Amino acid sequence: MNRRTKYATTMQIVRRTARRHSMRVIEIPGRGEGSHRWHALVDSSGIEIVRFSLTDHPRELSWTVLRNLEERLAPCFGEKWMER
Repeated sequence: MNRRTKYATTMQIVRRTARRHSMRVIEIPGRGEGSHRWHALVDSSGIEIVRFSLTDHPRELSWTVLRNLEERLAPCFGEKWMER
């Protein structure tokens, strides 16, 4: 990731990339505390591939959070997938 983004923009990138790989992102209701939101990446048959969490703050996400997200989803989307 070469720039910081907010929660909504980051989720747009994740969802768009998931669609390109015939997957989708769903939010897991009732998980997380406060502004922490849990999501799952599922394949076309609905099988959960990986879970990840993001904070839904009005400010930009930290470099650490973005780097961890990129590393967490790299096995599904490929290395440096957020830079494409």
